[in-house]
Amino acid sequence: MNFNQLRYFIELVRHKSFTESAKVLDITQPALSLQIQKLEEEYDFTLIDRTKKPLSLTEEGEIFYEKALQIVQLVDDLDQLSLDMENKVEGTLRVGIIPTLSPYLAPLFIDRLKEKYPGLKINIVELKTEDIMSQLTHNEIDLGIISTPVKAKNIGFIPLFYERFYLYISEKHPLYVADEIDLKDLNMDELWYLHEGNCFQNQVNSVCQMSNQDKDELPFNYMSNSIESLKRIVENQGGLTFIPELATSNIPAEYESMIKDIASPIPTREISAAYLKTTGLKKTAQVFLDVMSDNIPARMKEKPAHLPLDTKIRL
Repeated sequence: MNFNQLRYFIELVRHKSFTESAKVLDITQPALSLQIQKLEEEYDFTLIDRTKKPLSLTEEGEIFYEKALQIVQLVDDLDQLSLDMENKVEGTLRVGIIPTLSPYLAPLFIDRLKEKYPGLKINIVELKTEDIMSQLTHNEIDLGIISTPVKAKNIGFIPLFYERFYLYISEKHPLYVADEIDLKDLNMDELWYLHEGNCFQNQVNSVCQMSNQDKDELPFNYMSNSIESLKRIVENQGGLTFIPELATSNIPAEYESMIKDIASPIPTREISAAYLKTTGLKKTAQVFLDVMSDNIPARMKEKPAHLPLDTKIRL
């Protein structure tokens, strides 16, 4: 066995296709097939079930894949070892942040991070929670910032802060005059939603269930992919939507009166860092989190009395 064979195998599992994997690896498909075959011959068991479309792992292949990932990730981490031993904060940190958080969180601290650690390059990408978990597992990113709780194999979580939910209500809406809204007073026919499959939307669904409403029975609903889009719809078309706490920070003064508190128990989401347990939390990831934490309001770092909303994500 050689190290390249492990990388080839991991890429094959990722793409579930010899053709696609060969393109990514920039080798021929027969060459890739030969290397996987040699790997199977050396260990005397079949790794890939080639009868299924797309390709899938055998039982032995599942175990081998997990070990192969650990080996490749540990070897990749050796590149950072010399910098860690010299107590330097340099290199590249790849961070995935969920879209309902990234536009509001990153501006709070990114300038301070660049000022404090000029030798550290930060690559931030907006990804759904499932994609963050997948990319952590495949060593495509080093750190994830997500809403928890989430159940995922081999992923560690560090709670960072807690973000309240607010209602964003049109000036045309009868509840606009209220300073605080009880969820049972909401008419869900007037609620604008994020697209299904978003963990924030899963949490909103939990809130709606608390008020004994079922959105599946609504005669009409509009699904958007961003909180900013929902805010524009409310401002221009009426109705209401839920927004997370940090999303209230960039609302123009003329729209601030549209932000409404929710009566207790206030729906709250937990924001956590996610990392691969195999390699642990990298030094560059730790300084990233330290600077972020320094720029989060102190109140948001206090754990609420009630449990945060469940993301409904089980991987």
